[in-house]
Amino acid sequence: MLLQPTIVRLASFAASLALASACSAQPPTSSAADTQKQIDALRVQVTAMQRDLDEIKALLAPLRARQAQSANSVVLDLGARPVKGAASARLMLVELTDYQ
Repeated sequence: MLLQPTIVRLASFAASLALASACSAQPPTSSAADTQKQIDALRVQVTAMQRDLDEIKALLAPLRARQAQSANSVVLDLGARPVKGAASARLMLVELTDYQ
């Protein structure tokens, strides 16, 4: 009975050694020229993405300017709705609810 747990432990140890040796195997090294080609390709891609991003920012600039202007003040007429506080307050909280 004592032999079976020992065999299981030995088998598990052997499996972990095999896994460790497989993981420690070095991948094939690429030459410096291949690595430089990959770096150059990535540099070209990053430059293209930066150019696209600059174009997007330029397209969004007018929209952001309009949003900044309109976000500063909003006039909301509540008519005869129930109100608490002064009608001339600079800030108004409006709660919209649906009781169903």
